Amino acid sequence: MATSIGVFVPQDTNALFHFHFDKCWITHLIKVYNDLDEFKASSHDKKIACFQMPYPMRASFHDTVQDLINYSDHILVLMSELHDRTVEFVQAHDHAKISYFICGEFNFALDHSPVHKFYDWFTTTIHFYKFVRPQLLNNSLKPYDIKPQYFDALLGRKKLHRDAAYSRIDRNLNIVTYLDTTECDFSNPERWVWEDEGLILERPVEWTVDRVNYHGHNMSLSQVAPLNVYKKTAYSLIAETSYSNHYSFYTEKTIKPLLAKRLIVMLAGQYSLKNLQAIGFKTFDCVIDESYDNIADSMLRWNSALDQIDYLQSQPQETILEKIIPVCDHNYSHLMRTDWYSQYFMPAFVSYFLQEQN
Repeated sequence: MATSIGVFVPQDTNALFHFHFDKCWITHLIKVYNDLDEFKASSHDKKIACFQMPYPMRASFHDTVQDLINYSDHILVLMSELHDRTVEFVQAHDHAKISYFICGEFNFALDHSPVHKFYDWFTTTIHFYKFVRPQLLNNSLKPYDIKPQYFDALLGRKKLHRDAAYSRIDRNLNIVTYLDTTECDFSNPERWVWEDEGLILERPVEWTVDRVNYHGHNMSLSQVAPLNVYKKTAYSLIAETSYSNHYSFYTEKTIKPLLAKRLIVMLAGQYSLKNLQAIGFKTFDCVIDESYDNIADSMLRWNSALDQIDYLQSQPQETILEKIIPVCDHNYSHLMRTDWYSQYFMPAFVSYFLQEQN
C-alpha cells in the first residue's frame, strides 16, 4: 500500500513549494495543506512541514516551528538567504526532526539537524546566461585582454567590510561605487552603475532584487552582470552580503564575476574561499596570497585581502591574466556544467518523501 503523506505549506509560499514538488516529481505523492489546524488534525502515514526561512526573521516563526515538532515527522526549512539572525535560528532549533537546506556553508556543526545544500542563487543567476542568452557573455567580454582599469568594486549598501574597502581603494585605478547608506539610492552614478544595454525599467526600482526586463527576459536586477564595467576592468572585488565567520553565504555577487571569467578578491567571512573550493571551484593562489581567507579577525582579514589589490595594481595585467586563464576557464565551466538544483537540492529534498529517515 502506498504511503499517505500530508504536507503543510504556508499560503504565502504555496506557489514556491508547488514549483519544487513539481520539479522533483512528487506532487502526485502528497496532499498539501495551507491551513495549519487542518494539517495538525490530519491523519497520514507521514507528515512533513515545509517552510521558506522568513527574512527579516519573525518571532512567530520560532513558535510555529516549535509547535509543529509535535505534529510532524519532519520539518524542512529552505534558506536561500543566510544572515546572522537566520543562522541563530538554526542554532536555537537544532533538532533531529528539523532539516535545513542552505545556500552556502556553516563553519560549525549541528548536533542533531541534518544540513543540505540549496544553491538557489547559483541556479537563478546562471539561468539567463545558460538558457536564455548563452551567447551574451562570449560575445560581449574578452576576459583576458588588458583593460584600462584594474578592479571593479561595486560595493552596494553600507556595511562594515564595504566601509573598509571604500576607504582604501584607489578610485583612479579602479571603478568603485558605493551607496554608503542602508537605503537604496540609484540616482547617483557614483553610487550605482547600471548595465544599460538591453535593460528596460518598466517601473521604478527600489531594491536590487526588483524584477526588470533584460533583453526581453524578466529577472532580478541584481542578477544582471555589469558587462560594461567588466569590459573596462580586469578583476573583481567581491564584498558579499554577509561577512560573519561562522558561515559562508554565496549570492549573485560571487557568481557573476566567476561567470565572466574574472579573478576575484573576496571580502566576506573567514573560509569563504575554502568553502568555494570545497564545492569544486578554484581560486587564485597562483598569483596572489590567499592566506587572508584563514584570518579570524575580520578587519585584519579584509585589510590583508585589500593588500592583494595593491599588489595586483603593481603587476603587469598581461602577466596576471595569462596565469589565471586555467582557473577562470575551470570556474566558468564548473558553474555552467553543474546542475546545482538536481545535484545538490533535489536528491536530499525528495528523500524525505520517498523513504524513512533515520
